[in-house]
Amino acid sequence: MKELPKIYKQSIDKKIANNDTVYYCTSNDSSTYDPLSLIDSLFKEGGHIFNKALLIKTKDKTYDTAIIQKKNDSIYTLSDDVIKICDIVSIERK
Repeated sequence: MKELPKIYKQSIDKKIANNDTVYYCTSNDSSTYDPLSLIDSLFKEGGHIFNKALLIKTKDKTYDTAIIQKKNDSIYTLSDDVIKICDIVSIERK
């Protein structure tokens, strides 16, 4: 077999610490919560939307169900409920 040329490899003489400080922030403030972006991301993920078990909290009620479809300003659930997107306080995966 033919011998390949050697590749230049620089030696590392100092300690590299470029990932020592990491900051992660999340906010559960309902005034800045955007359920529409989360619903859109659920539809863009692989698999069927109705196979994703969700806990949807609105200002009046909590639903333990899955989404079937999104139409205009509402979502339709597997338990035959119609929920307005503007009423949603939080959406969590189970």
